[in-house]
Amino acid sequence: MTIDVKGLPVDYIDQGEGPVVLLLHGWAAPIGAYQRIVDKLSARYRVLVPQMPGSGKTPEPSQAMTLEDYGAFVLDFCQAAGVEECILMGHSNGGRIILHLLSQENCPLRCKKVVLMDAAGVPPVRPASYYVKIYSYKMARKLAGMPVLKLIFGPLYQKMSRNRGSEDYRNASPVMKKTLVNLVNLDLTPLMPKVRQNTLLIWGENDTATPLRDGKIMEEKLPESGLAVIKNAGHFPFLDNWPQFSAVLDAFL
Repeated sequence: MTIDVKGLPVDYIDQGEGPVVLLLHGWAAPIGAYQRIVDKLSARYRVLVPQMPGSGKTPEPSQAMTLEDYGAFVLDFCQAAGVEECILMGHSNGGRIILHLLSQENCPLRCKKVVLMDAAGVPPVRPASYYVKIYSYKMARKLAGMPVLKLIFGPLYQKMSRNRGSEDYRNASPVMKKTLVNLVNLDLTPLMPKVRQNTLLIWGENDTATPLRDGKIMEEKLPESGLAVIKNAGHFPFLDNWPQFSAVLDAFL
């Protein structure tokens, strides 16, 4: 279904009745990927899952978004859907948005419980080879821009451009590429002590996108949090090991 959020037609799931669970999806993930969670929780809750701008069937924003823009979008969605209080769940980038929102002193959304699934918000640890690659790319771009050297370095720069960045970055449109750049290296650890809600951290033990190290740092920084590690699971623990994930979620809720 679709809801108007300040002129933007937003695709979303609205299933079940009762207290509201607002689930924020990961970067570019279709909301249908979370249907199993929705089906489970909708027996007791009204579950809302908005598709973020520029993903799924929701149109792209007119310009690149910042984390603050995502927070404002979520609050606007809640206003449009009539939500003032909820349990917040966030996966990957959705977790990043939740950490931003709940660390704000004037956040109007009332929330007592939070579930963060393989959440983003801890800056990645980069090996030396990463910085060598970045420097080489910038140097090739500079040389390719010189008329006398364009013929030599132009093909190299084009090849490096095609292979640059993560798969998410390569698959994104220009405006969403800029949005991803605005988000990916943000360090939210200074904000985490301000999040006072009772928080469950669910993490796939084999996650390589937001590694288990990030979950352990969040458990240390978030005052009212506990970490549950899902065995034999990666970045999508609810897909990789549903029985354990489901049991952990039941125990918390």
